[in-house]
Amino acid sequence: MRAVFGEKEDFESWIELVKLVSGNFPGLDLKCYKDVLIEKIEKKETLVVKDGEKVVGALAFSYEEKELSFLAVHPEYRQENIGTELVKKFASLFEVGTKLSVITYRDGDIKGEGARKLYKKTGFSEGDLITVFDYPCQEFIYGVK
Repeated sequence: MRAVFGEKEDFESWIELVKLVSGNFPGLDLKCYKDVLIEKIEKKETLVVKDGEKVVGALAFSYEEKELSFLAVHPEYRQENIGTELVKKFASLFEVGTKLSVITYRDGDIKGEGARKLYKKTGFSEGDLITVFDYPCQEFIYGVK
């Protein structure tokens, strides 16, 4: 399975994935998220990995902010390198030397164990400790090679 740009026909399946993993995203407002997702699909700022028509991996990002803003893999498809595929495709969309970022959970937070492991595996390094939606988080940084 490989990562490709998300299309309008992926919207409903993407939202089903979001609903499945929403407990891992503090502050997620589904109505607002849907509006932003439509815009990001139109701007080619989404990547998906699909099994048939089912979105099993999803990544949203910003070209302008150079930030990965959402990454999820369906629980039944974890450990299949889908997250790695999505992150590598995301990084490949930027010029060499570009600094990319992602905000995730802090070390020791069980919700972030998988994400932190993935980001480190794909070359991100730990950055600043921050708070988002009153939740302790950490920024990770990646320099495109």
